[in-house]
Amino acid sequence: MSDEKELAYRYDLFVTPDWRDRFDALVNEHVKLPNEGRILDVNCGTGAHAIEIAEGLRSKGEVIGVDSSAERVQIARAKAQVKRIKEAIFEQSLPYDLRFENDVFDVVIGDASLLPANEVEDVLGEMVRVAAEGGRLVLKIATAGSFGEFFSVFWEALHDAGLDAGVMSDMEDLINERKTVSEVEEMAKRAGFRRITSFTRREEFLFETADQFLSAPLIADQFLEVWLEIVPEEPRDEIRGRLEAIIDRERNEGPFEVSIKAAIVTGVK
Repeated sequence: MSDEKELAYRYDLFVTPDWRDRFDALVNEHVKLPNEGRILDVNCGTGAHAIEIAEGLRSKGEVIGVDSSAERVQIARAKAQVKRIKEAIFEQSLPYDLRFENDVFDVVIGDASLLPANEVEDVLGEMVRVAAEGGRLVLKIATAGSFGEFFSVFWEALHDAGLDAGVMSDMEDLINERKTVSEVEEMAKRAGFRRITSFTRREEFLFETADQFLSAPLIADQFLEVWLEIVPEEPRDEIRGRLEAIIDRERNEGPFEVSIKAAIVTGVK
C-alpha cells in the first residue's frame, strides 16, 4: 500500500488530469462564475481548479479550497506559491464538517465524484449552510450507469469462480450505489438548492491492456479496493486474475473501454 504522500502525488499526476479535469470542464462550460467575491471549493484535491478560478479574480476576492488529505493540501499550497496566486488559500477539512460560519460564500463548489454515496447528502447540507443567500451552488458527481463495462466483467469473474450467489446482494448494491441525476437533484433540493439545473456527459477511459486498467492510479487507488471488498479476502487474487483474463479476451486486441456518466448539479441557495 502506498503511503499518503505517495498517494497524493499519484492523485496529482494521474487522477487530476484523467478524472477531475473532466468534471471541472463541465463546470467551466455550463456555470458562469463571478470574477469577484468569496468562493469555496470543497474536496479541492491538489488545487488545480481552485487556482484556475482564483486567477480570474484579479485580487477582487478569494478562493478557499478544502480537502480531507493534508498531503493533497500541501501540494495545492505549493502550486499556488509557485504561481504567486495569493487569492487561493488551502486548508485541510472534512467535506461534511466545514469550519466556516453560515452564509459566508458567494459560490460553493463541491466535488463528490469520488465520495462514498452515503456521504453526499451531508456534504450538500454543509455546502448550502456556508453559502450566502442567493449564492451559487455546484455539485460534481459521477451518476448511475458509471463503470457498467467493468461490472459486467466483474460479475462474469465472480460467476466463473462460483462466488456469484454468495455476493449477489452486495454486487447489486455496488452497481446501484451511484444515484441517478434525478435522485441527486432531489437530494440537492432537500438540502436547500433552488432553481436546479443539471448537465451530464458520457466520459470514456481507454486502457490498452487489462493490467494497464487494473494498475492505473485512477482505478487502483480510488476504486478497485472498494469493488473487491465484496469478495472474501482469500479468493481476491484469484478474482483479480480472472478479471485480467476476461478483459484481455473481451477487448479482442483493442483497448478496454470504461465509461462514466459525469454530472454537475447547480442551483442557488
